[in-house]
Amino acid sequence: MTTIFLDIETLPTNNKSAISAIYDRIKVPSNYSRQESIDKWMLENRENEFQKLFRKTALDGLYGRILSIAWAMDDGNVNCLESGQEGGEKELLEHFFLRLDDNRDKYGNFTRIAKWVGHRVIDFDLRFIWQRCVINGVKPLVEIPINARPWDDNIFDTKLAWSGNSSQYQGKSSLDALCLGMDMDGKGDIDGSKVYDYWLDGRIDEIVEYNKQDVEKTRALYKKMNFME
Repeated sequence: MTTIFLDIETLPTNNKSAISAIYDRIKVPSNYSRQESIDKWMLENRENEFQKLFRKTALDGLYGRILSIAWAMDDGNVNCLESGQEGGEKELLEHFFLRLDDNRDKYGNFTRIAKWVGHRVIDFDLRFIWQRCVINGVKPLVEIPINARPWDDNIFDTKLAWSGNSSQYQGKSSLDALCLGMDMDGKGDIDGSKVYDYWLDGRIDEIVEYNKQDVEKTRALYKKMNFME
């Protein structure tokens, strides 16, 4: 049985209807009544307000899309698949599951994934992957534990493991904060909020490297939290 360490990077929507709806949602503050003031506010603020709402769709599996998926099996090398600037998300998902379905031991036997590990993997990565599979009509070749609970044995979320799932004191729990606090290297110059800008600039290789580094960090955190080193 295998443990998989997983992380995804996502982009805002490219759905024209969704983009148009975002523009339509932008309204002037209620205290503006004169048409001249309304027009001036729209001219000065509409694009900034649109960008805020548009970029948030990268966190919504209904509209956002997966740019890259990085993963590692047990102590193996980190792999990464990316859709590139042409937006081949369906092919990305198909290839990803083919790779997982080809997970074999040294005797050639299929090795079942016993545990999925990631940072926010329960409430983001796994759910987002499943949602995009539904949107793209890609049937997963392995079971995705989208309904797993934090205490289930087949999943380990490093964020929840550290901070818990209550409204009480949790402390810092971002991947970068945990790495720095545990004397591991931080995440460097790029973070999730910059992925779209890097993509616009064609800096796919840097995003892939960032994605792979997150898997390495998560694996190191998992081992430390489970006293495996």
